[in-house]
Amino acid sequence: MFRVGFALIVLYATLFAKEAVEFDYELDAYYTNVSAFIDLDTKEETENALNKTEEEIYKDLATNILNPNVFLIEAAVFPMPVTGVYIRSQYDDFYNQAQLSPTTNLVKSVTAGFEEPYSLSFFVGRMLVFKKKAKNRVGKNRAYLGFLVSVSDKSIKDNVLYSNYTLNLEYKLKGTRDKETSDLDWSFRIGYKQNSNHNFVDTLYVGARRSSSDFTKDLWSVMYNSAFNVLFEVDKKNFNFTKGEFTIEKKFPTIVYGSKAVLGIVMGYIYNSNKRYSGVLRTDGVENHQFVFRPNLKF
Repeated sequence: MFRVGFALIVLYATLFAKEAVEFDYELDAYYTNVSAFIDLDTKEETENALNKTEEEIYKDLATNILNPNVFLIEAAVFPMPVTGVYIRSQYDDFYNQAQLSPTTNLVKSVTAGFEEPYSLSFFVGRMLVFKKKAKNRVGKNRAYLGFLVSVSDKSIKDNVLYSNYTLNLEYKLKGTRDKETSDLDWSFRIGYKQNSNHNFVDTLYVGARRSSSDFTKDLWSVMYNSAFNVLFEVDKKNFNFTKGEFTIEKKFPTIVYGSKAVLGIVMGYIYNSNKRYSGVLRTDGVENHQFVFRPNLKF
């Protein structure tokens, strides 16, 4: 799936003008991706929102949603969740020894929260960029609002890989402002997930994430050096509550070899109802409560 997405990105770059597409990538222990931002409005340069407030950014995107200016192709892989699958499949004894309590397996705690090993995504909507100078590389300094379609052919449950063609449809607001001394990242989404494997229940969900890092503030500041993530999910047929997720992250900004780096410690809780599954994956009367602990390092 990741190779297919990468091939699509390369194919577009080969067939169309280089000026109309911009590439970006992100290396992360939990979310690594390569992306192509395709300009749908070649007559006007994407608006630079460097001096706009967060509220002005939201308003600008929302009022211009019917005038999309970007199409995005992204191929992503999730290294730590894939590692969790590998450990359970190849080192079962070690995995069982990592079961610290009925609700806490150390391997699962580190890798929980990602339900696919990889994905291919397509987005169309309105985008703003944040650039200090006209020739500066935009990178991840963008904010966008629009419609996202993500697909995969595998799903992960309890660090076990299952064949399952998934389709995620989302209406999403996302942005990142990477400054010299601070970073701000936000994501708000509402969506629908469909599964080809009938052992997985189709669901509706809403989620939000906000993350802030500031090298000029107190290292222990909750307001400026922390992140939160929340997700609520229900069965699409009867609206039974199927999943809840809440995590908080303490961030420690630092400098590594002259470059910004942020060490993060994520702690939280994931509740999976047995109503999320059917058939062989459902265990009646058993609810899954999972503690989350994720160390991470971002450059």
